[in-house]
Amino acid sequence: MDTPKPEFKAEYYGPRYWSTWLLIGFMRLIAALPYPVQQALGTALGKLLYKLGGKRKSIAEDNIRACFPELDEQQQAQLVRETFVANAKGYVECCIAWWCPIRPFADKMIVEGLDLVNEARARGKGILLFGGHFSILDFALPLIAAATPVGYMYRPSDNPLMDTIIERSRRKFCTGAFTKFQMKEMIRYIKQNKMVWYAMDQDMGAKNSIFAPFFGVPAATLATLGWLARSSGAQPMFLSQFRDGDGVYRICFRNVPDFPTDDNVENATILNRVLEEEIRRYPAQYLWLHRRFKTRPEGAERFYTK
Repeated sequence: MDTPKPEFKAEYYGPRYWSTWLLIGFMRLIAALPYPVQQALGTALGKLLYKLGGKRKSIAEDNIRACFPELDEQQQAQLVRETFVANAKGYVECCIAWWCPIRPFADKMIVEGLDLVNEARARGKGILLFGGHFSILDFALPLIAAATPVGYMYRPSDNPLMDTIIERSRRKFCTGAFTKFQMKEMIRYIKQNKMVWYAMDQDMGAKNSIFAPFFGVPAATLATLGWLARSSGAQPMFLSQFRDGDGVYRICFRNVPDFPTDDNVENATILNRVLEEEIRRYPAQYLWLHRRFKTRPEGAERFYTK
């Protein structure tokens, strides 16, 4: 199954989208900058956003306070600052992903566990690649695709024009793209001995989730993770992706032992534990700016302070 690229619609050129076009133009300018300048810009932007504070800073502080109780207040504050810088660099790297050649970065990329991917492909059942939201954001997909063919599951942007820009870029590298409403299509795709990347660490609300520990905190985790692995018959694996510095990126594949089981909570616990282990390698490079603990177990206090 080849997923076609979305087309630009006439309505995208109307006044409603002029501000989006201005943003896209600004991002195109960033894409034209030398890589060291792009990274310096990301660092400056991250420091500025940290100083401005606001909701995202409060969210990051609450997340890190709960997930790293072994750190003192000064160390937690430093991790929040580093998180803002790491994720701001990721925003800049989206410009690279959408409009710049990937080969210079792919040539220097470090890939861990590619032998595991090749072994799984040799078994002919496809690969279901679980993962999380790390700070290199949209730059991850072309890097993964440079190492091995991959499809992906995604949440469409609320802005149709921006969604078109993003998806046209992603599909230069990948042919299989699926929303949460295309589970059957995704399973059929995997059964053709193909691989799909599924970032499973977003809080999707109580309706479709169960609670499993994540850094010791009950986190709403999708209840369908084990079902997906069983239904597709795929080899379950885990993916993480990091920025090593000096233009070097690291893509890491690992097997997920003892998964799936017949117990949804156990499945969620296993995947959350693997994700936690990967985050601890580069703690600042996780997306601590999102409300991972928004949904709480019945009777639990509200997690976020603001």
